[in-house]
Amino acid sequence: MNGSASQGGGRTSPMPKRVWRFLARVDVAIALLFVVLLLVALGSCFPQLSSSTAADAGRLAVWESQVHARYGSLTPFLRAVGAFRWFTSPPFWLSVALLALATLVCTLNRWSGVWRRASHRPGRCPEGLFERAPHTTQLGPPPGHERVPIVRGCLERRGFRVRSQSDGGGVCLRGDRYGWAPLATLVTHLAVLLLLAGVALSGATRWREEIEVAPDGTVGIGHGTGLAVRSEDFTVTRYADGSVAGYQAHVTVVEGGRDAARGSIRLNQPLTYDGVGLYLWRYAEEGSGYRLTLLAVHDPGFTPVIVAGSLLLLGLTVSFHFPHCSVQARVEAGGALRLAGRSDRRAWDFGREFAALVEEIERAPLD
Repeated sequence: MNGSASQGGGRTSPMPKRVWRFLARVDVAIALLFVVLLLVALGSCFPQLSSSTAADAGRLAVWESQVHARYGSLTPFLRAVGAFRWFTSPPFWLSVALLALATLVCTLNRWSGVWRRASHRPGRCPEGLFERAPHTTQLGPPPGHERVPIVRGCLERRGFRVRSQSDGGGVCLRGDRYGWAPLATLVTHLAVLLLLAGVALSGATRWREEIEVAPDGTVGIGHGTGLAVRSEDFTVTRYADGSVAGYQAHVTVVEGGRDAARGSIRLNQPLTYDGVGLYLWRYAEEGSGYRLTLLAVHDPGFTPVIVAGSLLLLGLTVSFHFPHCSVQARVEAGGALRLAGRSDRRAWDFGREFAALVEEIERAPLD
């Protein structure tokens, strides 16, 4: 009885392994991605209450009146379900965390196989290769011509990197094009992880604050930064017809009682110091100058998100436009040739290229 139970227990995968295999499934990752995108779409349908608005009683009252005017009697229900704080709600972050975990597991599960596929390409040609490959052909010996240089030349002209190896009574050739392309899928996975990490970092530590600075006045930024902003000057440039061409605010960032940075703020061109970006938000003309409203933004997740977007674009570009293709050939001692070709599923036209390669090799001795 004990032996039978032991054997039965040996055939059952432990729970951690089953959870790992479940999270490593591509369809699970796709389902979680769909859930996250659905939650993002739902959250974008409702105005979100920022932390800076919630901290200001006057702005909060205006915001609540606008929301109540828009949604009426549904406002209490939407507030109760967290519609106005959707991107900081537990359901949203739980779905993001599960997607990040599934992506990480999928990446770790595929890493060794993808790396082996990209770095280890044996030159020999096993017999079963010419039966299992999606594209195969066999040619008789050419009259009076050496076939190895012909095959090598045809492959190299098509961009394949060719290696050869003697194999018993013949010669094996292997040509690979875009051999490192399989690693692009790992770059894509890592980009998704970095993107989710950047979003999480922004959600946990990002803050925004509106700052009103009187002409020649100094106002602290807050949030424990120890920084302050002093307005130096404000200029409005105009075209010849008198219309406004641009705005420019000259400010000084003060830290610990000393001038730490001085610069100009233009529309969509902030002044950044110590991770805090200062944007020109509004201005109002007063008797002695201009009263500025600046938007101070601290978002440490911005850079990881930008880097992740670049890596994601790179990975997808390589995967779809530079798929790995491989052709293996065995030239027998008498000159007979066997060819086998395969490619990533994204190389939709490889079958036609393989047929053209075979035709080129057949015609080569007659040229």
